[in-house]
Amino acid sequence: MNSVDLIVLGSHFEHSKILDAPNSVNLTMGNIWIALVSEIWSHRNNCLFKRGVVDHTEVFSLAQVKVWSWINLKIPSEFLIL
Repeated sequence: MNSVDLIVLGSHFEHSKILDAPNSVNLTMGNIWIALVSEIWSHRNNCLFKRGVVDHTEVFSLAQVKVWSWINLKIPSEFLIL
């Protein structure tokens, strides 16, 4: 696959993977992709249906918090570098 199909979400997800990277890296990249897409979708719905204002910083910040909370659930705290 050489390009991303704009219609097929799976195509976008597959392009978030890094060739020859360990599975743990690709799982993390997949989580980041899911967090970003879900926050963009949620923010879009807020703007469309609740007359929200587009705020790119908020979308990115909420995605970061979501990924960080998922990582904290998966990795024991003694392995986290703070």
